[in-house]
Amino acid sequence: MQSLLRPTCTVSLSCASLQFFTVLFVEGSQVPGARAVDLELAATTEGLYTVGTFSGQDWETFGRVTDVDFDASGNLYILDEGNYRVVVLDRAGELVRMIGSQGEGPGEFSRPTSAAILGDGRLVVYDTGFPAMKVFDPAGDFVSGTIVNPLQKMPGALLLPIGTGRLVTTGGMKFRGSSRDVPEDPPVDDHLRDIDIFSLDGSGMEVLYRAWGLPREAFTAEINQTDALGRKDLTLRRSRLRAFGPPLHLGVLPDGRVAVVDSVGYRVKLIGLNGGVTGVIEREIAPEPVTEAIQEAERARMIEGLTGSTGSRIPPVFGMMLDGEAAEEYREQTRAMIEDMVFAEEIPVVAGMAVDGGGRFWIARRPRGGTGDGPIDLMTPEGDYIGTLPPDGPRIPDAFGPDGLMAYIETGELDVPGVRVIRLVSLER
Repeated sequence: MQSLLRPTCTVSLSCASLQFFTVLFVEGSQVPGARAVDLELAATTEGLYTVGTFSGQDWETFGRVTDVDFDASGNLYILDEGNYRVVVLDRAGELVRMIGSQGEGPGEFSRPTSAAILGDGRLVVYDTGFPAMKVFDPAGDFVSGTIVNPLQKMPGALLLPIGTGRLVTTGGMKFRGSSRDVPEDPPVDDHLRDIDIFSLDGSGMEVLYRAWGLPREAFTAEINQTDALGRKDLTLRRSRLRAFGPPLHLGVLPDGRVAVVDSVGYRVKLIGLNGGVTGVIEREIAPEPVTEAIQEAERARMIEGLTGSTGSRIPPVFGMMLDGEAAEEYREQTRAMIEDMVFAEEIPVVAGMAVDGGGRFWIARRPRGGTGDGPIDLMTPEGDYIGTLPPDGPRIPDAFGPDGLMAYIETGELDVPGVRVIRLVSLER
C-alpha cells in the first residue's frame, strides 16, 4: 500500500546515512510498521557481472552451484559441487583462483554441499561425502579438517559463521541406531527443530536453540538405491508431505545473536549466545487461510516442478544424489505423495529472512495464495521498520557482500548454472 508520507530522502549504504535515515523516520515509520501499512521503497541497483556458460573456459563452466559467499574485500566464492571445487572471483568477475579437486585427501572434495567465510577470512567447506569441515586460508591453501560424527548429528545445508571458529547450522540429518526387529521410537519432542553451533576445534555440535515445528508425519514410502554391483548403498525413508508448514529461517547479526523465524505469524526471534530469546520483531500481518483453490494450485505447482526435473538424475536429496531407477522411483513416489499431502490451515506470513552485512533484516512475505514473489520488508538492526520493497524489486540474495554487493545463484538457457552479481546503490521512500 502506498504511504501517505512522501519523504524524498535517499538511504545511502553508508553507516552514517543509515543512522540518519533511522533517526529521521523513527516516529513516522514505527507506527505504520506496527499497523502493517507498507511504506514502499524504490531500490536503485547496478548490474556488475554474470558468470556461468555452456562452453567457455574451465573455471566459468559450472557443474552445479550450491553456495556462494563474499569475503570482506568483495571477492566472490562459488561452490561448484558438480566439479568438486570453489571458484574465487574478484569484484570485476575475473578469476582469482580455484580451490579443491575431486578426492578424499587433504583439500579435496567428494561431495561439497555448503560453505562459509569466517571472520578472519578463512573458507570453510562442508564435505558431506567424507564427512568433514575443510578449512582453507585466505590464499586458498588447505589448513585443517574437522571430522563430523554422523552418529551424533550432521550439519544442515546452511552454514552461518559466528566469529572465527564457530558456525550456526540447522536441518541436518541425524542417524539413529536400532535393531532390525525393534525400530527405535521417535523422541517425544520430535517436532522441535534444533539450531546448532558447530565448533571447528573438534568439540562437535551443541544445541543453541530448539525452534518450534509441527509433529512429523508418519513414514509412508521407502526408496533403495544400489551400486554398480547391485548392492544396496542408500535407503531413503520418506514421510507424508506437508504444504505450508511453519518455516525455519536463520540469520546472524553483527553482535553474534541469531535471528530465527519459526512461526506462522510475522515474528522474528533474536537468540543470544546463551540460547535465550533477547527480543522479538513483529508486524501485525495475519496469516492467510488455506482454501481448496489454494490447495489445488499448490498441488499443480509442485507436480509441474517435479515434471520439469527430467533426466537420469534429480537434484540432491539431503545432500545425496539419486539417479537411474532410484531417481525415477523418487519421482513416481513424489507425484503420489503430492496428491495425498497434508495442508496446514494457514499460509505462513514469512517466506524468507536474511541479515545483510550492516545488520539489516530482509524479511520476505508470501503473496496472496502463497505462490510467487511477495514484498520484502527491511528493518534496522534494532528492529525499526524502514520500508518495503515491492514484489518486482530486488529479492533476498544468496549472499550479501560489502558495499551493497549481492549474489544470486541462477539457471540460464539450456539449464546452464551461473551466478549474477549486482550492487544495491540506494533505497528511496
